Amino acid sequence: MSPLGTAVTRQTARAGQTAAELSEWLIRQGRLLADNARLFAEFCEHVFAAGLPIDRASLHLRALHPQYRGVSRTWKPGEPLQERFMDHGIEKTAMYIESPVHAVTEALRTLQWRLDRDEALPFLLLEELREEGYTHYVIAPFVYAEGLVNAISWATKRPGGFANGHLQFLEDVLPAMSVTAEIKALRRFIPHVLTTYVGAEPARLILDGQVRRGDVTTITAALMLIDLRDFTLLSDTMAPRAVVRMLNDYFDDVIPPVREHRGEVMEIMGDGVLAIFRRVAGSTPTEACGGALAAARRALATTAERNRRNPPGAPDLHIGIALHYGTVSYGNIGTDDRLDFTVIGPDVNLVSRIERLCRELDRALIMSEAFAHCLEEPMWELGAFELRGFSRMQRLFELPHEE
Repeated sequence: MSPLGTAVTRQTARAGQTAAELSEWLIRQGRLLADNARLFAEFCEHVFAAGLPIDRASLHLRALHPQYRGVSRTWKPGEPLQERFMDHGIEKTAMYIESPVHAVTEALRTLQWRLDRDEALPFLLLEELREEGYTHYVIAPFVYAEGLVNAISWATKRPGGFANGHLQFLEDVLPAMSVTAEIKALRRFIPHVLTTYVGAEPARLILDGQVRRGDVTTITAALMLIDLRDFTLLSDTMAPRAVVRMLNDYFDDVIPPVREHRGEVMEIMGDGVLAIFRRVAGSTPTEACGGALAAARRALATTAERNRRNPPGAPDLHIGIALHYGTVSYGNIGTDDRLDFTVIGPDVNLVSRIERLCRELDRALIMSEAFAHCLEEPMWELGAFELRGFSRMQRLFELPHEE
């Protein structure tokens, strides 16, 4: 064997030993780090400390998240980690299609390009890296156990590029890095999905183990029920995609105010939204109801503002909001294999009956007597009404007329 071949073999052996140590670190300690951003940064620092001449590394992970499709993280020695979140639909853009990430996910094998040669390069990124002085670029598929394909890349400014031992090192550490990153992605994915579909507080309780049918607690809260007026008529006269866009616009108007005033959206029921504003330890009924009323006012104002901005011919959105203060059962209800984390009880039924009166009385917002009594401001009384399922007449209130 030539002296050069012997040197490369020794280098590969040394790298292999270091790769094994790094793999053990990933499994034992890396998995305990807060998230994949921290994991990737520390992983790159370990690789750099092992003597590999990496001057740039990127990790491209797909995400199951309602707000973004993926995240790209770029590491350089001595610089803060850079993160960029990718919008849904990025797979159809030229930026993605004409990129090494797309190429490696299609090829499902490691790809590399020497940048220190006078040769044409297939991607704009590679041209840019060459202009910055990089000599070698390597990108490998980063495959999760269930088959989702991600990518990890390395680049160096070392004269002559990466040696064979460097490439072997990277290949040897990828399995442990992939497993660890997948575990952390799942840890992040599960809370996000639960929060998106059941809400922040139910998600926390579910993850804490409150998953048995009948795990129900009693809470006192201000209740809000919002409904979109004339939705059936609108949906019958609009294309399905237009209906979905309209509903999303409506939810964008009414749900953010709930969160801003510390409420929780419990359910989205077609075009209806059920939210609660809890009375927590140390707070007062006035604070809970004040938050609900502020959210309701904001939702009405935001909807009115959208109607003013609507282009000619676009349907205006009109909503009805019912507010009540009472006690509800909060927790898991359903069958053994299909549960719903929700609120139930007579007070939920009451706020539903009140909301139906919004249409009949042509009012945008109606409050129960219990709700109005908790507020520190006068309200107009609409009168006493008989509501289905309730033996006692219900006194109902609205905002003063100048509102």
